[in-house]
Amino acid sequence: MPVWMLDRQVLQPHGYAERSCVLVRYRLPALRHCFVLCHEPNSGETPSAELMVFFLGEAARLAEASVGDDQAFMLIHSGRSIRRRGNWHQHVFVVQRRWQKAWVYTVLGLKNIALAVYNVVAGDRHR
Repeated sequence: MPVWMLDRQVLQPHGYAERSCVLVRYRLPALRHCFVLCHEPNSGETPSAELMVFFLGEAARLAEASVGDDQAFMLIHSGRSIRRRGNWHQHVFVVQRRWQKAWVYTVLGLKNIALAVYNVVAGDRHR
């Protein structure tokens, strides 16, 4: 488990199993409500637009449940060519203040810089 993902839980709320999905709940330092909506495909199953609609609805539901505002979230979805893992997933960060948005980008930037440096040092220049 990455050190920046505190109190990590893997859950499968109602509506997730039939879509081959799981919900990862965690927190970052100074940000309590972070999620990853993951599609765990079965036998070559391809994600569809319906899955994106489901994820967007879940992001709003998670924000409402977390802070009482269904629009207090930001999403990060990486396309297939830049994902580290093969599964389809979307990050949901529940934010209420601009400094929280800046903090998310700072943490992600530092993580990706560290991974890029590691990959260059380790000789894997494709990631």
